[in-house]
Amino acid sequence: MNIKAENINEAIALLNQNRVAPSPIAAPPPPSIQKITTDSKEKNAGISLLVFMIYQSLSGNLKQRDILIRRVIQSHGELYIDGIAMDKRVPRLIKASSIREIRDISSGRIYTNPYDFIQNRLSVAVDQNKLSPQAQAQPNDFVRVIERTGAEMTALMYLVAIDGHRDKVEREKVFQYVKSRTTDLTYDDSELSDYLISLAPDQECFATALTKVLSQTQEIIQKFIEAVLDVITADGQIDKREKDFLVRIMDFLEEEGYNIVVPI
Repeated sequence: MNIKAENINEAIALLNQNRVAPSPIAAPPPPSIQKITTDSKEKNAGISLLVFMIYQSLSGNLKQRDILIRRVIQSHGELYIDGIAMDKRVPRLIKASSIREIRDISSGRIYTNPYDFIQNRLSVAVDQNKLSPQAQAQPNDFVRVIERTGAEMTALMYLVAIDGHRDKVEREKVFQYVKSRTTDLTYDDSELSDYLISLAPDQECFATALTKVLSQTQEIIQKFIEAVLDVITADGQIDKREKDFLVRIMDFLEEEGYNIVVPI
């Protein structure tokens, strides 16, 4: 499936038309994919995970910041986190080996090995030699949850917060959707809840995630569109902008030959 980026942005614009309420995360300057070297390669994008991080800056000083992780880039065998420093609202490119600690804000879980976090929370394959012995001995099934539904979680959580609120009933719809897509995997429900709470998607990450979702099979897209409808009607009504957005997405799908049936 090949839905153009401009079409995705056109549909997203319908969500924000004449909207007074703030967007889920006030849009910072978009972090351009910074060229580390000519061989830099994007490993994962559209993540939108908010964490507290202690890392060593290029000047050698230790920094402590809330970082909204946007993507992971690889270059010469090293991984870099490209994100937004929330205190300054500016892009930051952080080398994994310079990270001293990452704290999962929702659960308080602390990772002293950044590669454990990158694999288990960002779903990026890591050289086993860089992982802690515990991470090597106990593979985390939740990694597979993120691999399978990470883009869907990001997209749906953006819709949860589009009106400026993050209602529990709407988040529960996302939770149930992910559970229905991962019935063959074993993991703690609290781990999924913590992950959803930590997601803070902005418009750029939403567009990236939505593009990923709409490149999947018709069966998955059908379930995703049904989940979108569940989220935007969780309060018992559907906003016209949200309906226009959904209709436009379904128009794109029909143009690509998909037969998606959703009562709206």
